[in-house]
Amino acid sequence: MAISAILGGAALLSTAIGSTYTDPVGDIATGNANLDIVSVEVVDDGWDVEISLTVSDLDGDWGKYMVFFDYTAGGSGDNDNPWIRDVAGLEGMDLFLGSWADGGGGAAMNAHNGSGWGDSDIGVTTQINWEGDTITWRLAGFMNELANSGAAGFSFEIATTGGNQGDPAIDLLGGEDTQPGWGQGSTSTDQAFYAIPAPGALALLGLAGLAGRRRRRH
Repeated sequence: MAISAILGGAALLSTAIGSTYTDPVGDIATGNANLDIVSVEVVDDGWDVEISLTVSDLDGDWGKYMVFFDYTAGGSGDNDNPWIRDVAGLEGMDLFLGSWADGGGGAAMNAHNGSGWGDSDIGVTTQINWEGDTITWRLAGFMNELANSGAAGFSFEIATTGGNQGDPAIDLLGGEDTQPGWGQGSTSTDQAFYAIPAPGALALLGLAGLAGRRRRRH
């Protein structure tokens, strides 16, 4: 099943353009609803990027969540990530976001320098909406990083996993087959793409918002 992308609105960003990507519900074999991806929303305000992951039921604080980014010609080797999770099919990744729900949640960003993984200059903050089954990450200045790299956008994959090295991705965003379980590796077969909005799109959105505010005042 192909990933569907729907133009959407803002999440936490006041003036933003974004897209929503969906994933089949219940396409996991382990029964861990907190690892079952339902949808992902990506929005940007021209500077920061926010990624919101919604799962079937955020009913446990032990889940681990990974976001892989590819926007340059370089990057990692296949099945190469800082958390040493068993996820093949992701050669050429430039950034890795590893997040956890434990202890109120958190995340860390790593960048690939051509020979290995190190800390990233892109800051990340995490917000968990337990009732809404959603985890949101805000990537500070990521749009500027893309612009400096000459990228027209970024490809990405989102994976849910456990807390041990060698664990597979229990669910992946998109059209992958159902992962059989914890005891064998996983493979990403497709990646989503988020395109940088055309020049002027954010300005037009801002004008539309201004016009709406003016109409409400009269």
